[in-house]
Amino acid sequence: MILSILKESKADTLGREVENRVILIPALVAALKRQCPQAEVWVEANAGIKIDYKDEDYLKAGATKTVSHDQALSADLVLGVKETKNEDFNKIKGKIFMSYQHFAESKDRTNQAIKSGATFICLETMETEREGRKYFPCLAPMSEAAARILVRHADWFALLSRKTIGNLRATILGAGAVGRCAAKEFSLRGYEVHLIDRVSLKKLPSSIKGSFFAVSSMYTTGKSPEKLITRELLATMLPGGCVYPVDIDQGGGIEGALQTSILDPFNLPKIGNTDIFCFAPPNLPSLGARTTSEALGSAVLPYIIEIINLGIEKAAEKNLTIKSGINISNNRIIHSGLAEAFT
Repeated sequence: MILSILKESKADTLGREVENRVILIPALVAALKRQCPQAEVWVEANAGIKIDYKDEDYLKAGATKTVSHDQALSADLVLGVKETKNEDFNKIKGKIFMSYQHFAESKDRTNQAIKSGATFICLETMETEREGRKYFPCLAPMSEAAARILVRHADWFALLSRKTIGNLRATILGAGAVGRCAAKEFSLRGYEVHLIDRVSLKKLPSSIKGSFFAVSSMYTTGKSPEKLITRELLATMLPGGCVYPVDIDQGGGIEGALQTSILDPFNLPKIGNTDIFCFAPPNLPSLGARTTSEALGSAVLPYIIEIINLGIEKAAEKNLTIKSGINISNNRIIHSGLAEAFT
């Protein structure tokens, strides 16, 4: 099997480059080659340059060669972080493309993926069970990173707003990896924290009233989140507060929220008809790209190795976590959550 590591590229709404991560750093390529010496590893030129990994670092780690973007797309297994580019869908017929995709956010991209004839393994829907609850092993490290980054942003936002942290409330919608980590980080700093999950949704209006910060992270596998934090609820927050729809890459759970950029962390828009600011980059973990690249690659590597050794069909049959990641294959939607999103 030939696998390739893509150089990531994602533009913000002003066309500026904002993605700095890479799916596998050189040390993880070396680990992969130790366990799968038969696999060829192609690396798109300058794939890791944004976090100071040169092409020669990958070659020393065991990569076969560096290639162009189009050559990378011709590998059997294409590995990336972000969504497939629109112009690339017609270049990957019969290939396996493994990355975050968030298809539920766009019917057009979903249709392009179906027509492409490729198999899409979506990291965000790969799930298993931990301590009796759903766990998303490839999403969790990015979710936790996003939570820590947004709370650091909240600290600075409070400072710039001349607010005393100990007098501020943060309401967090969703008790998954983002929610629990954000709640811990806010609590350690002295904020009053209200963590709302599906069981306690009735408490959302009273919790968000008077809050200075609100976080939306109610993840539903393969689907767009409901707009549970409405403009009506936003109107009850402290004026000048800020919301963090961490789920913006799936469409966002805050009514009126718009994507913003990691390049403009404090030049923020207000949500229409409210006095509430919004910080909603779809790639918050890219602010700590070197650390998050290593964390993401470490989480994904065991599944890559299993696919190399067994092939996608047998790997999915043996490992239900891999199976749960297959969203589209053989020109049709496979994942039930994604199918429901467009019915």
